[in-house]
Amino acid sequence: MPKSQIKICAIPYYRKDQYDVLRDISTDKETFSKSYEESMAITESQHQAMENKGFKVVKINVDIKELVDWADSLNVNINPENRTKFAMEKLKEMISNKAITV
Repeated sequence: MPKSQIKICAIPYYRKDQYDVLRDISTDKETFSKSYEESMAITESQHQAMENKGFKVVKINVDIKELVDWADSLNVNINPENRTKFAMEKLKEMISNKAITV
């Protein structure tokens, strides 16, 4: 009997005290949520939508300095695609380090 595949995804969560810095350094700041609360409402909605699709959702608490260092090391902009890539890399690390099990 084949093992069923687990669908897993990472969703980045940001700290309120770092939110303004995140907006300032992001290339998509014009379309970025103006307030932390608005951003969190969108994030929570995305989280729920992915769970409803059958994904195991892992909340990735992002430290902005770590995100910036990662982006600098790869010479990439901080934009939606790269913020997601960063979260996925953190998820892979967590799985590799057995911080979470799938």
